[in-house]
Amino acid sequence: MSFYPDDGDNPDMLLIKADQAMYEVKKSGRNACQFYTAAMQMESEHKHVLYNELVSAINNEQLMVYFQPVVDAVSGMIVSCEALVRWPRADGSWVAPDVFIPVAEERGLINRVDLLVLQRSLESIRQLNRQLDRPIGLSVNVSPKLLHLRDDDAQQWLRVLEGEHEVAITIEITERVLIDEVGNTSKVLEQIHAAGVNIAIDDFGTGYSGLSYFSRFPVSAVKIDRSFVRDLGQRATQTTLVETILLLARKLGIQVVAEGVETAEQASILRDNNCDFLQGYFISKPIPEKEFMALVMAQQDKNKA
Repeated sequence: MSFYPDDGDNPDMLLIKADQAMYEVKKSGRNACQFYTAAMQMESEHKHVLYNELVSAINNEQLMVYFQPVVDAVSGMIVSCEALVRWPRADGSWVAPDVFIPVAEERGLINRVDLLVLQRSLESIRQLNRQLDRPIGLSVNVSPKLLHLRDDDAQQWLRVLEGEHEVAITIEITERVLIDEVGNTSKVLEQIHAAGVNIAIDDFGTGYSGLSYFSRFPVSAVKIDRSFVRDLGQRATQTTLVETILLLARKLGIQVVAEGVETAEQASILRDNNCDFLQGYFISKPIPEKEFMALVMAQQDKNKA
């Protein structure tokens, strides 16, 4: 809500500021009211500046793709990787993903970003796989808006997925996508799955839905959120929750990736409970393309020796 004359002296300005207040309500979960504040104006101006910088970064190919390895929990072999977008500024500073991704989503740039990440990461993994005895897979994150297929970038993203035959792709969606299913999201997921693309639920356990989506959607894997993995071996409740998730997934024939693995103890507990794959700083932080390719090649050479 906004008020005359404090927040504006004409209807257009009052509506703009009321909209800003409305977006704040949406971010906090809806079903509430919010008064416009000066802090919202400052945040809006900051986001506008960041938006213009992001457009320039995309157009000038400043965004980079980093790769974080995913390893087989038993053998330790790199079997896949997650592609993650990074934004280095010309002055040497970096814009954190949790800062610019929300702006990209709010201002309609997220589909361009997701398409860029998919195209560049596919090119890198194709090149790498041609040198490997055992090809590795690729996981990419997907914004809910991308699955609505409402613009050219989203349509092209779908064509790239359906036309890819060299790399085994997994798209990572959050539980929120399945809860807030909009339009033809379900049909799009079925279409993607039919093209040979795997679908994984990211940040599993942090959403608000039940388990019905395992029968409604073609889910092939879940990624246990790092908030559960962090206290493994330290808190009995968290350890039991992870053990239960792993048991449930095994019964359903769904593979499990544990995110945020940072210690040998966490890796050992997950391995003992038949977790399929591990990802986290214990294995490797996200690294640039050349460094990732060198890491995979070195592992292959070591196994041949």
